[in-house]
Amino acid sequence: MEEEYYNDYEDNYGAHYGEYAGTYAQDVAGYSDDVINDAFDGEPDAYWNID
Repeated sequence: MEEEYYNDYEDNYGAHYGEYAGTYAQDVAGYSDDVINDAFDGEPDAYWNID
């Protein structure tokens, strides 16, 4: 059951948009809510620090 949940989450990762709608990171750069939450610790303004 735990593996089933993990696979479902993995399949949907990066498919969520809207929480950060209106931010440059999402509207222009195209980062999903999942990426902004994970890579930027929920701070969409931190996108500029990615090389």
